[in-house]
This record gives sequence, C-alpha cells and structure tokens, in this order.
Amino acid sequence: MSAPGAEWISDRSRENSPEGHGGSSQQRASKKRKVLSCYACRSRKMKCDRVYPVCGRCQKTGRADQCTYDPRLLDEAPANGSTHAHGAPSFTLAERLADTNPSADAADALRWKVRTQEQRIAMLEQKLAAKNTARNPSQYDDVVPEEPEIKEEMMFRGKGFKTQFHGVTSVMSMISRVGQRSKIAVSTRYHELQTFTREALTVDHPIMRVKNDFKTFRDRRKNFEKEQGAMTCGTDSEMLAALPERSVVDVQVSLYFQTWETTYRILHEPSFWKEYRAFWEQGPGDKDRVSFAVMLVLIIAITKCLAPKDDVFVGDTTADRKAASDLIHICEAWIAQQPRKRLTLMVFQLQCLALLAKRVNCIKMKQDWVASGDLLRLALASGMHRDPSLLGDGRISTFDQEMKKRLWVTIMELELQSSVESGLQSGLTGLYFDTPAPANLADEDLSVDTQQVRTTQGSDHFTSASYLVATLRSLPLRIRLTQLLNTPSSDLQYADILHFDAQIHSAISALPSWDNERAAAPSALLALQLRQYLLILHKPYAKLAPIDGRYMYSFTIVVGTCSSIIEIHDKLVSKGDLTLGNLRNDVIRLGLTLSQVVYENCTRHAVKSSAPLSANSETQYADPQSHFAEVDLNKRWGPPKDTLYLAEFPRESFLARTLCISSLEILERTRQNFEQKVFRLGTGYMEYWLLSAAIGMLPSSPSPATSIAYINNASDDILSRCKKTLDCFTTLTFRVLALQRDADNSLASSLRNTMASVSPSDGRTSSMTAGVFGAGSQLDASATQSSFIPLKSMGLGETTADGVNGMAGPYDPLQDMQIDMSGWAFPDFWAFDLGGDF
Repeated sequence: MSAPGAEWISDRSRENSPEGHGGSSQQRASKKRKVLSCYACRSRKMKCDRVYPVCGRCQKTGRADQCTYDPRLLDEAPANGSTHAHGAPSFTLAERLADTNPSADAADALRWKVRTQEQRIAMLEQKLAAKNTARNPSQYDDVVPEEPEIKEEMMFRGKGFKTQFHGVTSVMSMISRVGQRSKIAVSTRYHELQTFTREALTVDHPIMRVKNDFKTFRDRRKNFEKEQGAMTCGTDSEMLAALPERSVVDVQVSLYFQTWETTYRILHEPSFWKEYRAFWEQGPGDKDRVSFAVMLVLIIAITKCLAPKDDVFVGDTTADRKAASDLIHICEAWIAQQPRKRLTLMVFQLQCLALLAKRVNCIKMKQDWVASGDLLRLALASGMHRDPSLLGDGRISTFDQEMKKRLWVTIMELELQSSVESGLQSGLTGLYFDTPAPANLADEDLSVDTQQVRTTQGSDHFTSASYLVATLRSLPLRIRLTQLLNTPSSDLQYADILHFDAQIHSAISALPSWDNERAAAPSALLALQLRQYLLILHKPYAKLAPIDGRYMYSFTIVVGTCSSIIEIHDKLVSKGDLTLGNLRNDVIRLGLTLSQVVYENCTRHAVKSSAPLSANSETQYADPQSHFAEVDLNKRWGPPKDTLYLAEFPRESFLARTLCISSLEILERTRQNFEQKVFRLGTGYMEYWLLSAAIGMLPSSPSPATSIAYINNASDDILSRCKKTLDCFTTLTFRVLALQRDADNSLASSLRNTMASVSPSDGRTSSMTAGVFGAGSQLDASATQSSFIPLKSMGLGETTADGVNGMAGPYDPLQDMQIDMSGWAFPDFWAFDLGGDF
C-alpha cells in the first residue's frame, strides 16, 4: 500500500519529467518546478528558511528589499499564519504548500492574496517607524547636506504709492539694500560696494560736482522736452513732416531688414517693398499712406544708433539717440489717437515697432514691462494665442495665418524678456495657447495670394523665420524659470538648480547650427536667452563656494557662462552687428554678477579707511573738510564707517584662485563694452560708475610672471583701487565733454569748470588737466584715452585727425536700466541717473 500522498507526488513527478505528458518540449517548458526558496538565497546558493514575506537570512543580512519568491507560489490557497521573529506576520512556504486545498475557490484565493499584501504593508510600516524613531549608531547613514538659506534679492523702494519694485531676475535687485520687517531675508551684498564708493568719493570730491552738472542739465532738458511734448498733437501733417527724404529712408529701411527681421518678425519684406514703392508715388491725404509713414519713422528710430560710427553729444546724450527719441514721441502721440476697435495687421506691426524702438534706444525703460504686457493683452483679445485655423475655411487667408503666427511669437518673446529684466511675472505664466509654430519659409515663398503653405524647410535650413521656430522649443522652460525665480515662495533647492541646469544645457546643445552669414544674430539671441538663466540660478550658490565645496560647480558655471556671453557679443560687434547690444541687458548683468561672486570667493581682511590727502597743486586731491562741507554725510549717509574689507586672491584653493584671476579679464572686457554703449547712446552713466566700482574694488590682475606667493600685491591697497575707479569715470566724462556738438552749452560749460579740478592720476597730470580746458580748446588725446580695445577693421577706436579717439569701439551690447538709486543708504549721490529718461 502506497504511502499517503504518494500518488500525488508520483503525478507531480511525471508532470515535471522529460517524458511527462508525451514529453513535448513545449509542455516541459510550461511545467517548470516551483522554486520554494527566495530568489536572493537561491542566487547565492544559501540555505533559505522559506519564511514569507522575508526569509530569516535576508532579514539578518539587511537585504529584505531583495527577498522575493516565485510568483506562482502566491497563487496557491491561503496558509495558516504565524509570527516572524521580528513581530511581523509570516509563514513558511512549506507550511503553506502542505495546507494547500486544491478545491479552494477563487474567492478564498483572493482573500489570501489580500491578507498577504496587508502583512507585507504592516511589516514595511513597522520597519519605517523603527527607522524614524531610533537610529542605530553602528550602522552607516547617508549624509544629507543641509540646504543653505538663500536670501531674496529685490529692490522695493519709495514712499506711499510712489514705490517701485524689481524682483530677483532684475539686475537692480543685486544692488539694493531694502530692509523689510517681514520674514523675507534681504540681500546685503553691496554693503561693501557702498562703503567702497563712499571711500572713493572722499578721495576725489569733484566727482560730486560732476553729478550735479549732469543732473542740472538733464532736469533742464526734461523740462524743455515736456514743453515741446505739450505742443505735439500727433496729427497726420506732423507725421509726414517728420519723415526724412527718400534717400535717407532707403538706407535705414535696408539696414532694418538686414538686422532685425532675421530675429523678431514684424514685417513681410516683399509686401513691404511693394507698399514702399507705392508710398512715394502716391499723393498726400491717404490715411493708409499716413500709417505707412508712421511705420517708416519708427524704422528710422530703431536703426538710428545701429551704425558703427563716431557720434557727437548734445549735452548728456548722443545726437542720434536724441533724434530717435523725438521721432518716437511723435509716433506715440499719433498711435494714441487711433481707435482700437478695428485691429488690422498694420496696428499690431506699429505697436511692435514702437515697443522695439523704445527698447533699442533705452527710452522709457521703466514703462517697458507695462507696455509689453499691454501689447500681449491686445494680442490675446484678438485671439492670437489660438490656432488661426479654428476660424474655419474662408474666414482667414493663408498669408494672414502665417503673419499672425509670426507676430504672436515675437510678442511673446518681447514680453517674456521684459519680465526677466524687471523681475516681475510674465503674462505668459499659466496661459494656454495652441498657436502652431510659423512655417520655416523665406518671405519670398509666402505672398498674399498664397493658397496653401508648401512643405517647410528643415530646422537646419536657415530662413528669416527660423529664429521663431527654434525659440518656441525652449519657451515653456523659460516661462517656468521666470515664474519660479520671481516667486519668493518657490523654495528652490540645490537639486532643483542642478535639474534646471541640465535642462538648460540640453536646450543649448539642441540649438540649430546654421551655416549662413545672416544667422549670426539669431543664433546669438537663442543662446543668450538660455544662458542668462544660468547666471541667475547659480549666482547665490557660487557665492557660497568658499563655505561649501560642492558649490564650486556653480562658481565654475558662472565664470564659464560669463565668458561665453562676452564671446557672443564680441563676435557680433566684430561683424558690425550692434542690434543685440542695444536691445539686451546681458553684459551689465554679467559684470555685476561676476564681480559679486569673485568678491565673495576672495580672501578678505579688514583695513582702516585711508586718509584722503590734502589738496595741493601737485595732487589736487580733495580736502575732506571742504568735501564734507558740501555734503552732510552724517545726515545723508548715516554714521561713518572706517572699516573696509580688502579682497585678495584666495591662497588655499587653486581652483578658486584660478577662477578669480580669469574672471578679471572677463570683467575688464565687460567694463569696456559698457563704456562703449554709454558713448553710443549717451545714457547709463550711473550704471557705468557702479560697474567700475564693483570691478575696481577687486584685486588687480597679476602678470603671468607673478609668483603665487606674491600674487596679492601689497601696493594694491584701498586708495589705489579708489583712484582706479575714479579714473574710469572721469575719463568717460572727459570724452563726453570732448565730443560735445555745442561746446558752449550749459553742460559743457559746467563740466569744463568742474573737470579742471578733478584729481589727476597715473594717466593724467595736473599740468595736462590745466592745459586741456582752454577757452574753446579741444581735449588732448591723452586726456580722452579709454581702455577699450580698438577694432581697426571697423574704423573703431582709431584716433581721428583732431586727436580725439573714435568713440565707436567695441561698444557695450547691453540694454540700459535707467533706474535712479534713491533707495540706497546714501541717496545724496545715488539720487540721480545721469542718462535716465523717465
């Protein structure tokens, strides 16, 4: 008599034998023997006690997460429960198989599966609770670095309703010292810069009179412009009278299409030239003719300051910028009188051109965010954010669909960049839009009579619409970054910074590479739009590199990004393309960010304030008593602080020292670029002073032969750094005076008297200063020297016949901020913006 269960075992054996059920290979493969041990023990060829859900061996060796069984065993019937040694409900698989009831129904099997899952969850919850309540000191725990507290940088100043705000992404937020009683941590980065600039003012007090000269002239000019503006009515006759002769317009219009219409798309070139020829053939009185005249005037204003040439000054601004400002004012007066009920293609084109004209000439920049937002909402109200094909067949032409797509992308880009510059939220945040990308077609392949757009070119083929197609790919990322950076409650962690860093670099790597000489500006703009976020993201952590070595990556990224941005702008300038230089704010952001990061990574030690020298015939340094008599420092600036912090190159960290030294070359190129923008537009003097001071307070760049042991020169003290900063600003003032169109205007007269007493330095002697300012005389060439790099291939930076250096060198490719600094701790000096037009 066979033993109980022998028949069942025999059947099982036959099933698993090679000859079972006919011995077919297919059946043998489907009847593999169930594995009773857990997979972890079986792979290690260790004995397993077969306790479910975690065997004893895996429990002891800390591999509970690897303890898994053959899933077919879980399909068996319910097993009797027992208790694991650690208190978790468990059972051995042998017991479960022994208690298997072949006749158990599906409901029992389901209940058993639910019970096993509950047991598994209970065990995991128990382990998690034990880990949180008591840690075993003998076991190794992962070290989670503590996140630093990143202080919010912002500018929020004024009184009552006369206030102004700039968020994190704005350059102005880096130089504010606004105190708040809320929980917001306030940036104090430029406390040292304020102390340094105050020290510089005590060294050479005529700089205060220079400020008064510029401020007085600007106030008079603004009052005169207000009187002139009140007389401007914006009539059709005024618009037609403002239009120059055709030969001048031909040149400016051609320059416009060679530059701007390769990036932002506002006009359709073939249609424009057709209307252009008809415009000069028509007679006066046609309303459409006046609208086209407004378009031509705005194009002239946009291109006024784009030609690389010497310019003359009318007071504190250049003649070209003043002419562009007058033209913009007339056009705005005319546009303001036009009704908005009947929106046409011409209306949106004029709005875009007016916004672009003000931005590239740095006019009314305080109103730029409001103006760009108004244009965005005008586009939303007309449905530009929705697919034009939703209107249905016959209600919109193919040409109008493409022009709507082009204008929509252009408006979005102008509005988003304005939000970045102002530090305010973009109107695109959370906005739904489904307008497709415009076709990558040249204007010649699109006409008013086009019935259907043919197959567009690939992304690697450059056309005048390629920028719009490429920029849409990174637009969601840039909108998201602008929202997070300008939201104080976003609470970004360093892991988030690295995540976005990877996304930005991936987007940069995916940018198309066009082999076309007209693609220089579009390619540069695509890269600059993304790289600016790297500076904003990494700057707070790059400053912490001396404290925590893991942030050295951010320091490296900041230096590398600044170098790339400068390189991009230098290449454009070398090609004579000045569009992005006037439009954007990249280099001033670069200069202030990099100088701040380098200062924080330098070694600093406290020094006593240097005593200013008494005024005499040799040095002509300011007498501090006479200086203090002019300005009540205790009242205006607060209690005097004698302690300054002298920055020196770090000695211990080779990488930090190398990055700091390399940054000085980048910063000097930055200062030279911004200096040239001041001479091109005649604005941004206050920003230039801040940039010069931020660079001047850093150590001097060592020569290649300098030993590391003596890399910090003992003679490079606070006084020498103050003199270097003052020389930069006074040299600029000399050149502004030398390039005056009217040598007898009020600004030139005041400056001539003031600059005669400015303290000379290494580059100027007292005898030179005394001899330069004879009645009606020109400045000596050495008195107007500048540190910018000459570009003789463009005719820039060369000495003219009259001995005055050419001012159209590698100018600064920046958008001027035009913000006064009355929010600073010492508003007497900073309550002016020499070039601001508010």
